[in-house]
Amino acid sequence: MIKRNVFVMIPVVAFACCALFVAGRTRAASDLTPKQARRLIASMAGIQLPSDAVRIREISTFGNSAVVVAQVETAFRLVKGDQDKWRVAEIRTGDRRWEDVELLIKALDVEKTERARAELQSIATALESYHRERGSYVESKSESVLVDHLSPRYLTQVVRVDPWHQPYLYEGTRTGFILRSAGPDGKPNTPDDIMFTNGTH
Repeated sequence: MIKRNVFVMIPVVAFACCALFVAGRTRAASDLTPKQARRLIASMAGIQLPSDAVRIREISTFGNSAVVVAQVETAFRLVKGDQDKWRVAEIRTGDRRWEDVELLIKALDVEKTERARAELQSIATALESYHRERGSYVESKSESVLVDHLSPRYLTQVVRVDPWHQPYLYEGTRTGFILRSAGPDGKPNTPDDIMFTNGTH
């Protein structure tokens, strides 16, 4: 099979990031400057872009998070494969190296998985505090009902969706619970699910 390559210089616009990802965990979003945002975006997921390849258009802060709209200029290598379909195969970084897009997506999924674990852990900790005070867990099959019971007394930060923008899943009885993110594939009950359980269901 013959594969054809094409190189494209593309400005990537409307690049939005939340502060947990862009600003890290050590600074409040209100401290985020255009220079910091530019540097963090330029080094995202291990890609090292020159700082002048990232143009910050707007920073909006919301408590401990921020949305950064930026224009990112880089090069993509597209490959034509089966059934004459083009796909993005590689992205060129600031040091002129080509990086495999699938590997970058996997690296992003690793970061998102860590964030999902941390968020589920905070919900599980809140559930345990609820259980200690009330003698049972929240009885529901709805994550929104769960958060309504936990916030703000047990859970100060409301968390409803996972890093892949899917709702967290909850099943709770008086004696136990299952907390779950469907993970990168967005499908529950598959091997990439991220799950916390306790007690008997």
